[in-house]
Amino acid sequence: MFVRSQREIALRLLTGSSAAVLALSLTPAASAQDATPAAPVATAPAAEPQATPDAQATSGAVTAPSGDAGQPVEAASAPGGEDIVVTGVRASLRSAQAIKRNSDQIVDSIVAEDIGKLPDRNVAEALQRISGIQVTRNYGEGSSVAIRGLTQVRTELNGRDIFTASGTGTSLSLEDIPSELLAGIDVYKNPSADLIEDQLSGTINLRTRKAFDFDGFKISAGAANTYYDLARKSQPTASVLLSDRWKTGIGEIGVLVSASYQKTVFSQDTISTEPFNTLDPNDPDPVVRAASIASLATLGRTGQVTTLPRGTGIGQVNGARRRFGIDASLQWRPTDTLEFTGELFRNDYKFRYDDFSYFAQPAEGATNVSPLPGAPFTFAPNGDFQSGTFQNIRTAANTSLENRHSTTIDYSLNGKWRPTPNLTITADGQYVDSKTTRTRSIVGLNGAGNGTLTQDITGDVPSFQITTPQGLTNAATYASAFYLDNLNRSRGKDKTARLDGEYKFDNSVLRSIKLGVRYADRSNRYSDTGYRYTGLNSVPSQLEFADFSKFFRGDADLFGNALLFSRGITQDYDATLATLGITTLPSYLPSSTTTQSQKTYTGYATAFFNAADLPVPIDGNIGVRVVQTKLAVAGFYQQTDLITPPGGTAQVTGPTTFVAAGNKDDYTSVLPSLNVRAHLTEKLQLRLALSKNISRPDLNQLNPSLNITEPGRAQIAQLQYTSGGNPDLKPMTSKNLDASAEWYFAPTGSLTVAGFYKDISDYIQTGISNRAVTFTDGLTANYSVTSYSNVANAKVKGAEVAYQQFFDFLPGPLAGLGAQANFTFVDSKAPSPATEGPVRQLPLQGLSKYNYNLIGIYERGIISARAAYNWRSKYLVTTSSNGSGNLPVFQKPSGQLDASVTANVTPHFSLTLAGVNLTNTVRSTFYGVTTRPRDSIMSDRQITGIARITF
Repeated sequence: MFVRSQREIALRLLTGSSAAVLALSLTPAASAQDATPAAPVATAPAAEPQATPDAQATSGAVTAPSGDAGQPVEAASAPGGEDIVVTGVRASLRSAQAIKRNSDQIVDSIVAEDIGKLPDRNVAEALQRISGIQVTRNYGEGSSVAIRGLTQVRTELNGRDIFTASGTGTSLSLEDIPSELLAGIDVYKNPSADLIEDQLSGTINLRTRKAFDFDGFKISAGAANTYYDLARKSQPTASVLLSDRWKTGIGEIGVLVSASYQKTVFSQDTISTEPFNTLDPNDPDPVVRAASIASLATLGRTGQVTTLPRGTGIGQVNGARRRFGIDASLQWRPTDTLEFTGELFRNDYKFRYDDFSYFAQPAEGATNVSPLPGAPFTFAPNGDFQSGTFQNIRTAANTSLENRHSTTIDYSLNGKWRPTPNLTITADGQYVDSKTTRTRSIVGLNGAGNGTLTQDITGDVPSFQITTPQGLTNAATYASAFYLDNLNRSRGKDKTARLDGEYKFDNSVLRSIKLGVRYADRSNRYSDTGYRYTGLNSVPSQLEFADFSKFFRGDADLFGNALLFSRGITQDYDATLATLGITTLPSYLPSSTTTQSQKTYTGYATAFFNAADLPVPIDGNIGVRVVQTKLAVAGFYQQTDLITPPGGTAQVTGPTTFVAAGNKDDYTSVLPSLNVRAHLTEKLQLRLALSKNISRPDLNQLNPSLNITEPGRAQIAQLQYTSGGNPDLKPMTSKNLDASAEWYFAPTGSLTVAGFYKDISDYIQTGISNRAVTFTDGLTANYSVTSYSNVANAKVKGAEVAYQQFFDFLPGPLAGLGAQANFTFVDSKAPSPATEGPVRQLPLQGLSKYNYNLIGIYERGIISARAAYNWRSKYLVTTSSNGSGNLPVFQKPSGQLDASVTANVTPHFSLTLAGVNLTNTVRSTFYGVTTRPRDSIMSDRQITGIARITF
């Protein structure tokens, strides 16, 4: 059993239990049109699509694709022998297929079918259409992805580091980047030696355009407006691209500038069930045992182990996002053998929400909810509560605000020199500066503890009723109030330099050799005040009536309406402080700050071979990457004791002590790789890939800071809670095996099957351990510490199947039909950190065992339409978290339908209508077993209209 503080309950409900939050988004399949014989002729024959040289470059190389890699308008043969132009969705699928087919590694790509037109507005949501990728959402938008069940994904921008400053400090928040700035995305699932390390599952390379990608002047602009039905608001989006190139006396010069501005809103409704406590008639603690026996007698379950929830609640979040991104590049080609590219990428992201939660829980100081004698109860066969009524219930209402502002600026300079036709030397430098600030503010109201709660969790959407003698809309129902606020800030910097050389051999099995060195110096500083608790002298008078009649679109069976602290005041942090009479800000103590410095020194060598004369031609590459990592992390252990002044009896807060804590580490990793491809026929090929890779712990996991505050005498016997990182964590190491069969039966038709296996050592998992702390007054308290550890081993295995085709053989208008489908099976095993409860063996976090996408496409004449359904099976949200006890939290299986239709009014102007979350999907989570529900979450449906011009 465990007891949680009111503060922790408030924090969990106010975050909406949002690790499980999901909602999918698809913006239009973009402009597409049937080509006409009069259109200009492009270059490559459609029968054998080939990727451009840049499209075949690896993301780890500074020559990584930077624009319409493999995507220029393609030619196909018309029945009369004329050439026609292939554009739109068909061209983008053909280009992506060509990249996959011709790559030296196992790679999947998404190519924008026109400027500013990735198939989804959000990068994470676009990625989910690739087999093996599963997306996690944050308040209705994709924010992060897992590749083949692993979340240790490396993100790159044009083959270079890119990240968002945060408590983790290592990766990019994919929701921050406007998709309109991108030309395509490549996902490398098994690395070669020339790819940058620091991932277990794969590398995601985001590609922007450059001026030399176009023949001359280019302009494109688009505007959109999206309506969000739960929020009942609409918001605009706009993007523009300008590009041109000129021949001058000092060589050819190209300039490109693109910008994107997005505003979105969102609303999310959550119904939460509090964690389940166990009533055990044989509990070893005599006090707990006596309380359990009494409750079991009231329930009529004497002698039977039974679980009861600690209450229930609702939460509603209303928020907004704003993205403003700029990408500007300058290219100079003074000679045919020398080229320079400078680029500035800046992204500015603002995220805010205000929310409320209203919930019922045991009376102050009670361990469990108290069953109402004589009330009917039902239980699952395993003894888990399903429905019933409780007494002595304390209501609570919290109103809150969260703001986050992130900016990331990326400066890069690249030079490429070809002194001979066979030798290419590339030099590259980069500087990234990322900043994030965050504010969290919560006003809490506490009831008197004399209410009743009738609860039923048997349906798809839990229902409950709360009553109090005063009435929920009477301010007298609240007896006390408190305030919580938290500030944090982070800044990350990265300086990298690399030099690569490639020499190509003529008429040799050895096709080329690539050698390179790389230096990276990354630092991250994260400061967090922690939550400051302020007890208020009285219940604030600034209360407002909350109408819950439209909560969950009116589909929830709830208690009616209630009073909350004013949301209008809560939306302004400074106004909230002024209203509550708080004149200071939370303090950044020494233990508030964690710093990390990481320097890496890398060298690699890769040999590319092509044995075309063998009975079965093979090609591929073999190489090794050697990386030395020097890591330093620093923080503080903070302990605050309570003391009893001489001659007194009451405890007061004593001095706080700070002890420096941290770690330095220096290790070298040798990472070999082999990629082999066998060409069985002109259209059928097999691949085999072997590799070893590492993934380093992030800053939050390494954070050595820990905050311990002595509880008062009345609480000293209760279990206390705190959390921190582990500065002694080792990097995770993965040995990878991939095999695939790829059949390319048409320019936009393919069927691929892949299998994979990963053996991971030192896998990092969240866990809970108990620690006894003795304070200066001699009292000892037991703490439950949530932290991280390197579990002994984890294994991931699975298979992927992917198919795409346009049905050109169908008669008449039906020839415009096409389809994409993929299915992924992933199985994993890792020890659970749970020390009690029904679940001991767990999959890896964020991993669904089954995942599939079904996409129907129609493209003919001026019409281009697409409907996409994505489904994933249950997955582990967290092994343990605030409010879950020591139980894992899972999300139930869920799927969602999105659709769009585009009319290409002219070759330069298109109109699109798109719908997101058309199935109104409700995401649900549970504690370990399905008879213990946790959250039911509903998010917006979205309708978007888009107009776009391109010249």
